[in-house]
Amino acid sequence: MTAALELGEGARIAIAAAMLAIGLMINIVGMQVAGKVQIGVVIAIVAVLVMAFVLALPNMDSIHYTPFIPNGWVSIGQAGAILFWCFIGWEAVSHLSEEFTDPRKAAIKGVTIAAIIVGILYFLTALATVGTQSYLHGGADVSLVWIISQPLGSWGAWIAGLTGIFICTATVIAYAGAASRVGYALARQGAAPRWMALLSNRFHTPIASLGFLAICFILVLGVYASGLVSLTTLIQLPNATFILTYLGGCAAGIRLL
Repeated sequence: MTAALELGEGARIAIAAAMLAIGLMINIVGMQVAGKVQIGVVIAIVAVLVMAFVLALPNMDSIHYTPFIPNGWVSIGQAGAILFWCFIGWEAVSHLSEEFTDPRKAAIKGVTIAAIIVGILYFLTALATVGTQSYLHGGADVSLVWIISQPLGSWGAWIAGLTGIFICTATVIAYAGAASRVGYALARQGAAPRWMALLSNRFHTPIASLGFLAICFILVLGVYASGLVSLTTLIQLPNATFILTYLGGCAAGIRLL
């Protein structure tokens, strides 16, 4: 079932490079195009997750929910720490606030609605995973693949794999746009090199900041392709910066309030 999703290092790097290139190009064209693409991608992701829950219903058994907390209350804290990373990335909304006509209203409304939808989807996915005990079939990493593959066969694995690509692409589009706007804002204030404030003549997007991101992406992919640094180590680096970002944001919030 998972054999269809097993790819070599070269294929993985090629897919990653393609997703990064797509994210950069969409942001070069502008936020309106990026927004429309994001809506389409998100609709596809939501459709697959809802479909996975519906397909899991016949295989769900209430006995799998008892005992309710088999590993004690400590396990809830451990799961909560993991869920923190599932909701990471919301800070990118603030970086894109300049693109909103009414940032105060639109940002708060958008984040609230998104949090509710994402929370429901996470809950339904967890409900289906536990109810079917799909995590016992090949490990927790392929739980969703197993759920979809039960009625759809090998096509389920491909659908789950494509959904993962959609999720990664949506993330790249959002973060590339947010990071480029941060670079542009810092350059305007003199806190970053002035050339990073250069805008595209045609699309009026921060082309220089996006170019800087492209160089960073090429360097990271080159390091990974060389085998000098493992993927596990590379993942730890952004995780550490996320923690620093949130600590800095909390400190700034305390100072401002």
